[in-house]
Amino acid sequence: MHATDARFVRSPALLTLVILFLATGQDLVAQKKSVRPGINKSFRRPDVKAFIGRFETESREVFERRKEIIAALSLRKGQSVADIGAGTGLFSRLLAPGVGSRGRVFAVDIAKEFVEHIDRSCREQKITNVQARLCSPTSVGLPDESIDLAFICDTYHHFEFPYKTMRSVWRALRPGGQVVLIDFHRKKGTSSEWVLEHVRAGQKTFVEEIVRSGFEVVDEKTFLKTSYFVRLRKATRRTNRGHTLDSLETVQRLLVNETAVLLDVREQGEWDAGHLEEARLVPLSQLRKSASAKTLPASLARALPRDSIIFCHCRSGGRVLAATRILEKLGYDIRPLSTGYRGLLEAGFQKAR
Repeated sequence: MHATDARFVRSPALLTLVILFLATGQDLVAQKKSVRPGINKSFRRPDVKAFIGRFETESREVFERRKEIIAALSLRKGQSVADIGAGTGLFSRLLAPGVGSRGRVFAVDIAKEFVEHIDRSCREQKITNVQARLCSPTSVGLPDESIDLAFICDTYHHFEFPYKTMRSVWRALRPGGQVVLIDFHRKKGTSSEWVLEHVRAGQKTFVEEIVRSGFEVVDEKTFLKTSYFVRLRKATRRTNRGHTLDSLETVQRLLVNETAVLLDVREQGEWDAGHLEEARLVPLSQLRKSASAKTLPASLARALPRDSIIFCHCRSGGRVLAATRILEKLGYDIRPLSTGYRGLLEAGFQKAR
């Protein structure tokens, strides 16, 4: 175990958690490194014609059941929908009639060849409400609150940075916006060898990752055989008082894999009297001075990465709520802890020396 990992561990239960995490290499959301390096190698310069033969064939379940899938989305005229990982544009073109001439379909993909093919095929078929866009491995690249639905079909297992990608989806969704996830069942003894080798995890893990990125499950359809269909909704995932629903075990895990940082919003004197080793000090009094600004001063912004979960704590769980109101307006994924400083020490967080 690295010395940096040991900082979080003071109890046998938490020691077991970190050992399991390090041994399996599994986490619930992506961290700074790709969760599956090389999985998108074939999309660097894809042979579009070859992929049409693979993606648009009756032997592929989502192609065979494409009409049922579109019907299950319950599209409405005027909606904006993103087809994330659009590939050859199969579903992008099928989504277009459902949202009508007043609606829009964003066909998003990491491969320039696919984006160009979608543009060309839509022009040929006189489909005018599909806009193909190139994205990056960490972001779908859509404007904030620009879509009502994100459709992710046979694509999530290709996300190398799931948390970052899903947070970009979260930002792109309007309030109450939804995600539909379709991906392969991954079950030993049932799934094909290709699925077991190619898809890094099963439904439970993928849904947990998305939920922890800021969503809640709405429902699930069961008409597919080799895949699952889960609908989720953009959410804040907080208690009635406003604290995060993430457990301290989850906080520990996400700090270890560097998906999250820990913010201390107490004042300098309290920090000097004792603080957590992994925490970063940003006093609430300083945040309040920036409450009306559109961005934080550089000195504060350096402590608050935009592509990470930010857990924050104070003495007893009160000031974090005020800090959250300020930071979430600036677009941060801020998650206030109800547990205060002493409670975190008792839970196994390490005190700085």
